[in-house]
Amino acid sequence: MGTQAGTAVLGRVWRRARVVGMHDETATARTITLTVRDWLGHVAGQHIDVSLTAPNGYSAVRSYSIASAPSSDTCIQITVERLPNGEVSPYLTQEVMIRR
Repeated sequence: MGTQAGTAVLGRVWRRARVVGMHDETATARTITLTVRDWLGHVAGQHIDVSLTAPNGYSAVRSYSIASAPSSDTCIQITVERLPNGEVSPYLTQEVMIRR
């Protein structure tokens, strides 16, 4: 299937992020604040792909909308809803820890 007119595929640039804050929104949803080195800012409606790798080598990539207001700050927020049978959301809403 070809690319439609007016769209472009850009290379993915991975950046390391560090969890610097979090708070629960509901019993199953958590907002996580990430600091991202070399972050150039974002615009409303933008999303990020989060890649996680388990100690056994299994990796998963999930896409999350950026929940914080557009800014050139190096911090962004994502809000994650825990899914009952999820592979990534339970980790992000119950296990991830702040790293200073």
